[in-house]
Amino acid sequence: MAATTTSHLLLTTKDTHSENSSFYYDYDYLDELTFMLCRKDAMLSFGKIFQPVFYSLIFVFGLGGNLLLLVILLYYVPRRRMAEVYLVNLAISNLLFVVTLPFWGISVAWHWVFGNFLCKMVSTLYTINFYSGIFFISCMNLDKYLEIVHAQPYHRLRTQAKSLILSAVVWGVALAMSIPDMVFVRTHENPKGVWNCYPDFGGHGTIWKLFLCIQQNIMGFLLPLFAMIFFYSRIGCVLVKLRPPGQGRALRMAAALVVAFFVLWFPYNLTLFLHSLQDLQFFGDCEVSHHLDYALQVTESIAFLHCCFTPILYAFSSRRFRQYLKTFLATVVGWRLASGTTQNSLHSCSESSRLTAQEEMTGMNELGKRQAEGSSNKGDVEKLSWNGPTTV
Repeated sequence: MAATTTSHLLLTTKDTHSENSSFYYDYDYLDELTFMLCRKDAMLSFGKIFQPVFYSLIFVFGLGGNLLLLVILLYYVPRRRMAEVYLVNLAISNLLFVVTLPFWGISVAWHWVFGNFLCKMVSTLYTINFYSGIFFISCMNLDKYLEIVHAQPYHRLRTQAKSLILSAVVWGVALAMSIPDMVFVRTHENPKGVWNCYPDFGGHGTIWKLFLCIQQNIMGFLLPLFAMIFFYSRIGCVLVKLRPPGQGRALRMAAALVVAFFVLWFPYNLTLFLHSLQDLQFFGDCEVSHHLDYALQVTESIAFLHCCFTPILYAFSSRRFRQYLKTFLATVVGWRLASGTTQNSLHSCSESSRLTAQEEMTGMNELGKRQAEGSSNKGDVEKLSWNGPTTV
């Protein structure tokens, strides 16, 4: 695998005996002859073309899309609700994440030319925003769950102050998970004049790589996926039961969010898990190793697409955001040439968005009342069925 994945995913190490400065996976369990026969030149040549190109595309689209999202949320949304606070943090996280990609692209195509300080900083920044982005998606799923399934009982929990506190906790947890990058990642020179940025675990490389891989599989995929499935299955049950306006579109959007998360992250996490098995000597065939190397490069790049797609999916699930997007586009494209007309248009769109927000809030309140009524009726029925046998 190429140098970028070697460094920021903490899965590979540099072979100090490489004649052409190529990167190899850590095959400490293989004997010297087998290691020398398992060359990675073709895979490295593929990575030097594929990864810089793909990273450049993700950088351009991710930077543009998240900047647009951030501008709209910060300048066109007068009062940000809980979900929009998480969306702002998600956009910031994605922006900081894509900023690291050009560094890794240059490192793959050439070598690390940015020094030891930036090596540590970029690796740490990558890990922080890798996890924080996934965590903020989970926060938005939780908020939607509380909004629909528990509209009345947990209404006081869905405040801007609470969302800011939870956002601070998310950033703190993500920072804590980047500590191995701060400690172990550094630059290495081999051969002379060629620098690379990757972690140095000393004599405990296999243990650390296994630990970090399991951490990523659990914290970065399994727990968020199971939480998402639980939240949206409960939301789906409520929507099917109460049949509010727009039920069909809401169900389709919920399914799209779950499917997008699974499609983007499952192949990558599965490949990481198989690499862990390889490090534990479950298999050491050179051909299998080559296939895993290619798969890791491709699935990693697919997973990074979450920076481009996920914020758009969550943003467009809100009618209020779509209204503000129209306002922004009207301003930029210049559909209203006169400044007074533009101000009137902005005021009109703002008023329309305010009414849309009131409609959404009214709809949620009605949904909560209907749920409360349903729970009350269910409680009466259960009480009657319980009291019946007792009085006999």
